[in-house]
Amino acid sequence: MKRLSPKGVSLVEFLIVLAVLGILLGVGFVSLRSYQESLAIREAATQVATELLNIRQQARRQSVNFSFQADANSSTYGVGPSSSLPQLPQKTLPQGVTFQSVPAGEGRVTFLAPYGIVDVANRTYVLQGPGNRILNVHIVGSTGKVVVRAP
Repeated sequence: MKRLSPKGVSLVEFLIVLAVLGILLGVGFVSLRSYQESLAIREAATQVATELLNIRQQARRQSVNFSFQADANSSTYGVGPSSSLPQLPQKTLPQGVTFQSVPAGEGRVTFLAPYGIVDVANRTYVLQGPGNRILNVHIVGSTGKVVVRAP
C-alpha cells in the first residue's frame, strides 16, 4: 500500500519563509533610502552645473554678462543677466539639499561677455544633501569649465 505524502505547507515552514522575506525587505528598504539620498544630491549638483554651463553659453551668445548667485545654508539661487539679477525669481534645489558653502564675494560667479570667461577663477559651491552627503561643483580656471566632484 502506498503512503500519501501530506500536501501543503506546515506552519513552521511558513514562518521561516516570512522571516526570510522580512530580513530581505529590511535590507532592501535601507538600500533604497540610501539610494534616494544619493540621487537627491546628484540631481542638485547636476542642476547647478547645468545652470552654470547655460549662463556661460548665454554670455557668449548674447554678449551680456550673466551671473549665478547663491547664499550659504540656502536651497535657492538666482541666475540671469548680471544687471537684473536681484529682480529675477529664485530657483530651488531639490528637497533636502542646501548650499553648505559658497565662494567668497556674496556667492556670485559672473561669466563675462563676449567669451564666457569667469570673473574670478577656481570657484566652488559645496552642496549638502540628505544623510549629510556632500558634492562639490567646481568652476575650473578662467575658462568656466564646470566639474562635479565628491569632496
